[in-house]
Amino acid sequence: MKNRLWTLVIILIFGISNGYASEWPKEVTDVLGNKIVLAQQPQRVVLASGYSFVAMSFVHDDPASLLVGWGSELKKFDSATYERYQQTFPKLAALKTIGSGSGDELSAETILSLAPDLVIFESWQAPRSQSLIALLQKSHIPVAFIDFYQSPLKNTVPSVRVLGQLLGREQQSEQLIRFYQTHLERLTSRLNAPNISSPRVLLHAYPGVWECCWTSGSGGIGEYISLFKGINIGADKFPTGNGGLLSLEYLIQKNPQIYIATGHSGVDPQKALPLGTGVDFALSQRQLKKLAAEKGINTFDAVKNGKVYGFWNYFSASPLNIVGAEVMAKWIQPDLYQDIDPQETLNELNQHFLPVKLTGTYWLTLQ
Repeated sequence: MKNRLWTLVIILIFGISNGYASEWPKEVTDVLGNKIVLAQQPQRVVLASGYSFVAMSFVHDDPASLLVGWGSELKKFDSATYERYQQTFPKLAALKTIGSGSGDELSAETILSLAPDLVIFESWQAPRSQSLIALLQKSHIPVAFIDFYQSPLKNTVPSVRVLGQLLGREQQSEQLIRFYQTHLERLTSRLNAPNISSPRVLLHAYPGVWECCWTSGSGGIGEYISLFKGINIGADKFPTGNGGLLSLEYLIQKNPQIYIATGHSGVDPQKALPLGTGVDFALSQRQLKKLAAEKGINTFDAVKNGKVYGFWNYFSASPLNIVGAEVMAKWIQPDLYQDIDPQETLNELNQHFLPVKLTGTYWLTLQ
């Protein structure tokens, strides 16, 4: 009797400590409302976008072990972050690529040849990938969607939860969600304060790479501008996450009070704004100064008043967007968020959630 009682106690303790333990088969609802039935824990996963790998690494300490294929975006457009992960997960170097982007840019033949038991798409890939998705479903391959780019305020938490459920990592995903929600609440709880200003904000995507001037729309990164009571100059023109092109003459007329340039580690460091993993701060400073001095942009109130900033473009690809949110909060409402430390938040994510420490220059203020 004693032994039986002790066994029951052990079972109870084990059950409590594994309250998030996965049970298979299971049904998961993704961020687009699709229901995915998984017969067993996936072991052969394809990421339709390579960007998803960083997000996946937040909830799984060995994400490469599950992958049989992925999109080439991370390796192609953020090679510094890719190399940081590849050092820890050598398998990535030999991982089969399925293309880059969406629709016909992705190889259905390659995906099918990999015999995946799960394919994870980003929601931005959905509109042009319907034929591919239908083929996968017809082949009885589960397809799920996540989103950190189009509607980050709405979909970051559900996307983390979906990843945890799909990969059998519910406990890790819920820990990250608690961290994320605590930090976001710390920001949003102050937005009813009196006398909050509403500065005009220009988020200029890839200056020196694209024609002047591609700006954020109301979705995507633009959501953070509106959240912190900034007036997003591109929002009325482009009610999407992708943004669009505005003429320099139009922007001079709008006269931004805050100028935010985006960049990443793969841009030409002599023409554009290098930012991200492994990027030297002094190099970013030099290039941001050069971009702010360009004809037309140098007339903005933002430049005259020293409110010129650089922002890593790939904050929009993973739960790292909470760091980007804190950065933008301090720029748009500096008096409201003096005690917020985005670097400390990044340090905590590196220490407690990411299997690879991401370090570099991810944001900066023009000095």
